[in-house]
Amino acid sequence: MIVIGILVASVASFLASAALYAIPAVSALIARTATPRPGLPVVVQMLSVLLRSILASVLIAGLMLAADWHGPATGAALGLALSTLPLILLMGGVVHENTALSAAGVHLLDWIIKLTLIGVIIGLFL
Repeated sequence: MIVIGILVASVASFLASAALYAIPAVSALIARTATPRPGLPVVVQMLSVLLRSILASVLIAGLMLAADWHGPATGAALGLALSTLPLILLMGGVVHENTALSAAGVHLLDWIIKLTLIGVIIGLFL
């Protein structure tokens, strides 16, 4: 049953991310402030997003199973708590790599949504 939860959470996370970046103001901001990697096909980029969603779903499922935590509220709290990790990484990008603060903010929002959503869905399966 948890494998189904991981798959559902991964797809939902991917779709939520796609919806966020499809918002015209968000896509315009990212287009202005980010430099796409040359030569990397869009399909490879999308598979990378899906893979990251799967990894995050497996992590949250594993942590919830190890801690014997159950339910969507607990999963949401765990996902939200884990959002500090992308925050730390994005802060490094802003400080050391001149990543635009606005772009980092969008990416952080993306991870907050993804991790919280994944936690809720995984919690429904535990």
